[in-house]
This record gives sequence, structure tokens and C-alpha cells, in this order.
Amino acid sequence: MSITATDLVDLAGPVGKLVHRRRLINATVMQSFGIDPVTGDVFVLQVAEGQLTLPGDSGPVDGSVRADRGDLAVTRLSPAGAITGSMYLRGFGHGVQMGVEHRAGVSRLWTETAARPTGAENDGYGTAVTHFAFSDGTVLDHGSPKHATPYTPAAGATSVTCTIDPTTNRLIVRFSSGGMKYEMYDLDRAAAGVWQPLARISQPSPNGVFQGYASLGNVLYMLAGQAIAPDNPANRPPGNTYLTAVDWSTGAVLQQQLVTAGQGLVYREPEGMAVSVRGGVPHLHFGFACENPGPRTCTVLSLSQAPGTDGVKVLTDWQTIRLASGVTADVATPRARLISLAGTTTLQLSGGVKGNFSADTVIGTLPDALVPSIVVRGSVPRNNSDGRCVARVEADTDRNLRLYGGQSTNPITWAQLDSFSATWH
Repeated sequence: MSITATDLVDLAGPVGKLVHRRRLINATVMQSFGIDPVTGDVFVLQVAEGQLTLPGDSGPVDGSVRADRGDLAVTRLSPAGAITGSMYLRGFGHGVQMGVEHRAGVSRLWTETAARPTGAENDGYGTAVTHFAFSDGTVLDHGSPKHATPYTPAAGATSVTCTIDPTTNRLIVRFSSGGMKYEMYDLDRAAAGVWQPLARISQPSPNGVFQGYASLGNVLYMLAGQAIAPDNPANRPPGNTYLTAVDWSTGAVLQQQLVTAGQGLVYREPEGMAVSVRGGVPHLHFGFACENPGPRTCTVLSLSQAPGTDGVKVLTDWQTIRLASGVTADVATPRARLISLAGTTTLQLSGGVKGNFSADTVIGTLPDALVPSIVVRGSVPRNNSDGRCVARVEADTDRNLRLYGGQSTNPITWAQLDSFSATWH
């Protein structure tokens, strides 16, 4: 298998965003995520939280028992980050990795199953993989006829998980059997119960605590690292998160990169990877569990294979800013986009706003893909009054776009955003 230009993502390249600090149905740490290739819905796995009583339970179950059993919670997020559904999986595993396919109009999730307690904490990890239709509001038990017959890649295999490469329609299975290994399968044949490996490689060092993987063409990607937290020796920025690219043909490491993106995220524990294709362009995504103390949230960052032109690479194209109450568009509707300019990720605004801004105020809300992890600010022209003709605009980590400088004695009546261009983190 030869590596193409679209297979090998520049791990040191500019980073965009897909999901920003979104709450999930449980307060526990996200473990992994997958993206429906048709709807764009994001599915997130967590170990189910303690004290839940699910259908079939005799009463509330402690969180440590849930972890030992391998009970998982699934949250479905819309492409905009809103919770649109959830379900629970009992006896499935730890949720280390997952895949999503869209078959016959339905989102089908591929996950580990047949959990067996392993490791120092005795948490349940999968010993096989399966797939099933996402069904909002339901509980699915291991052994139910509602999931496909589980597959184990080798007798006695442990830590069995899977993911999907939507660019090649291949299923990737990771498992431990005399060392950690990866196998590649044709997704359609595997879904039909025909399991014939197309390739197998042993896992090289991920340079840290393993946290997830994805496959794009003939390159395997791994994520490793720990939370920036008091119990982590690397508990200060830039952290110890690494991405690694591996050649499917030889198992050799092609690139390994320290990830410094998302420095403003609190806790910032790397969790899960996925590949998606948006507008014909492959994207490599990796996640961070955030907030400390919880409830935890989910953030997903992205590396885009979009081509650049004259040193400019569009990471997120123009998106409309949802204006706050009492704010209207002036001449052109306010929009924002994310670009890489000579290697620097930059947030650009366009359009204008008008109103009666007599104090610092929120003028709009940014979509998740454009929300920074550290506050971004810039100066913009405003109505000239008493010699004041410049205002400050800030894009904040809470998704709000704020306008500063208005006073009761000197209100801002309009502000143009076209000159706003600031470094985004």
C-alpha cells in the first residue's frame, strides 16, 4: 500500500475545531467519539456515571461497578453541538474508540463489547467488537439480538476496539494478543459477518498514555497523553499530548508531534480520534475531555487536508454569527471564518452591527467551530462621537462575541467588523 498526499496529515499544521466544551448526558470523562459520514452527527462514549438506575437495574448502581461491568453512555450531538439523543450500553467496555457508519438511513455504531475487568483499576474492557443501530432513549445489553454477532480477532484477545475510515470504507480493529496490534477489514464484508484481514501491524510506541486512534487511507494515527491536572507530572501547559502517524505497510512511525493546540482548555485530557470528509476534504479529529471539577465537557479539534493558496488555508469557511437581541446587521450580515495565514491560525470577521450600545455588551454568538480556547480580541471602527471612533471586539471562550467601549454618555450606534483579524488559539 502506497501513501498518498491525502493520507498523510501534517500533524504540526494549523488546528481548527468541531465541538467546543459541550456537556454530555453523563458527568464522566468522554472516552471517544465518532462522526456520522452523512448527517455529521457526533456520537460520544463515556463510562456511565454512578447512582444511575437504568431499566432492569434493581436500584442505583455505583460508578465503580459501572466501570467494572463496562457500562457506557452514548450521547448524540448535532453538528452544532446540541444534544439530540442518547442511549446506554451495558457490559460493552471502556469506550476507548468507536466508529460510525450510515447504512440504510440509520446511524450504526461500531464499538467494543463483551467487557471483561482488566488492569489495576479492574475496569471492564471489550474482548470483541460489534455494531448496532443507534436508538435514542434505549438500553442495549451485551448479548442482545439487537446488536450484531460479536467478533474477536484472536483467541483470548483483550482490549478489543474499532474505528472506521470513511475514505476507504475500511474497519480498523485494535486488540491485545501477544502485544498490541491493528488489523484492517473491508467494512461491508465485516458488517455481513465476513472477517478477512487486509493488513496487520504491531503498535509502535505512542509516546505516552494511549488515548485513541484513527485511520486515513494508508496511514494509521494514534493519540496519547494525560490531563493537565494536579495528579499528572506534566500538569502544566503545553501538556504531554502527542499525535503519531504510522505507515500501514510497514508499521513504521512517519511523524510524531507534540500537540499544543487548545491551551486554554481546563483539564485538557486527550480522548479519542476520528476521520470525516467535509466538502470533499478529509479531516483528522482528536478530542479533549475538559473541566475540572466536572461535569466534564467534550471538545473536538481538527486538522484539515484543505489545500492552501498563496500561504492561506481556509480551516472553517464563512459562517453566520447569530446576533443577540437588540442587535441588527448593518449593511452586511456579520460572519466569521478561520484561516491559517503563513502558519498562524487567524479568526476573521466581516459585516457590521448597529444598535444602541451604551455599555459593554454581547452582540452575537459564535458557532463551535470558531470559538477560541483563549480570548481573542481586536479593534474595529465605530461611529465617530466626541473623537471616539474605535471600539474593541472580543471573541470569548463562552461562545459570545462582545463589543466594548459604549457608554451612556457616548453610545456606540454602529461598528464595522471587517477589520477584525486576530490570532486564534
